[in-house]
Amino acid sequence: MSQKKSYKAQKVIDRMGQKLTRQIVGSLAACVHCGQCTDSCHYVLANPGDPTFAPAYKADRIRKLFKKHYDWTGKIFPKWVNAGTVNTDEDLEELKDIVFGKCTNCRRCTVNCPMGVDLATFNRMARGLLCHVGIMPEGVEYVAKEQWEIGNQMGVLKEDYIDTIEWQEEELQEEMEDPTAKIPIDKNDSDVVYVINPREIKHDPRSVLDAAKIFYAAGEDYTMPSEGWDMTNFGLFNGDDELGGAVAGRVYDKVEELNGKKLVISECGHGYRSTRCEGPNWAKKDIDFDSESSVITMLKYIKEGKIKVDKTKNPGSYTFHDSCNNARSCGLTEEPRELLRLVVEDFREMYPNRAENFCCTGGGGAMSMPEYRVSRLKSAKVKADQLTATGTKTVVTSCHNCVDGLSDLIGHYKLGMDVTQLVNLVANALVVDDIIEENRKNHPQEEEATTSAVQ
Repeated sequence: MSQKKSYKAQKVIDRMGQKLTRQIVGSLAACVHCGQCTDSCHYVLANPGDPTFAPAYKADRIRKLFKKHYDWTGKIFPKWVNAGTVNTDEDLEELKDIVFGKCTNCRRCTVNCPMGVDLATFNRMARGLLCHVGIMPEGVEYVAKEQWEIGNQMGVLKEDYIDTIEWQEEELQEEMEDPTAKIPIDKNDSDVVYVINPREIKHDPRSVLDAAKIFYAAGEDYTMPSEGWDMTNFGLFNGDDELGGAVAGRVYDKVEELNGKKLVISECGHGYRSTRCEGPNWAKKDIDFDSESSVITMLKYIKEGKIKVDKTKNPGSYTFHDSCNNARSCGLTEEPRELLRLVVEDFREMYPNRAENFCCTGGGGAMSMPEYRVSRLKSAKVKADQLTATGTKTVVTSCHNCVDGLSDLIGHYKLGMDVTQLVNLVANALVVDDIIEENRKNHPQEEEATTSAVQ
């Protein structure tokens, strides 16, 4: 006699039937347990002898549900195909610790699978099933709530966003010595609509200024939107396609409202993947405008002569960390390196790299799950060793999430390294002396005697 299922367990099983796609079913059925994925996982490498971290083991905890309830083999040969189910809320909590706590959805196992099994895809599906019944890490629930209700994942209010932009505009005017310099907000018919990660507003406003300096030097006709400006998307992390569609849809709707010609996405791996690659499917929307990473935008400016850079302004040695979502999921590997070589003198490659690079260990929303921090930082030893081997003092990445993940592990392992992004290096390498000199001629400073005359 089968055990009676809890309400939530039954809801998870029913919801799975609605979420099975050809891609997911193909991956659930294709695994031959060859073990090729095992050594590709940073959790496995940092936890030798513990089979529960192996991608195939973790995937089997999800696969058994599919075999039991949706695959004919599980109905006829349940023991042979390891079919199983979940019955209690405790079973779901155990599954939560696997799909959230033992996997960052980095997809390194996928690129090393000879059968092409995309474990991260159905791990994401499993996260979505659990979130559907309210079983998820508290941090994941909080961030998703912020995106649903406030419109960005860090709960930045509209007035605070605008205040920060205006503050950086004042900094731009001071640095460029041009009182007319602007960071336009909601400017219609612009060539570029620039969207960012909320972290830039809340924790790193300098990156907004650096981007503004580059746009200014390039003479770009651009704008930043007052709403729909958050290009990050927690729907990718928690498996909620409805949230993914709503967040991406806000960005698309705002670009269309402003009649922007191109959407430029600041340096964020999952934001780039969500907004440019996954979002149209989640939002069920055809996009009529171009979109690209700001990495490509900056590279074009240099190659087309719109901005000038001097790599000697960035002394020291640098290595580059490939964001999992940029490199493995979107193929953005060569442009960052080409740009980096143009703005620094000493670039040293990290090994392995590109699609084979190891996760920063903060991916998949892991930075919002403090309950798994100990395990995450233990697995980060793989990344720490990889960074140390470069012999550099600065690691560059095109992802704000990776900035946090790398900074956390660098502090934990006391590596003594700095983390920066390409926008910071490009802005620092800008040659703007001629622009500033022209601004001085056009906007001469008032004589100090004016002040004394008032006195």
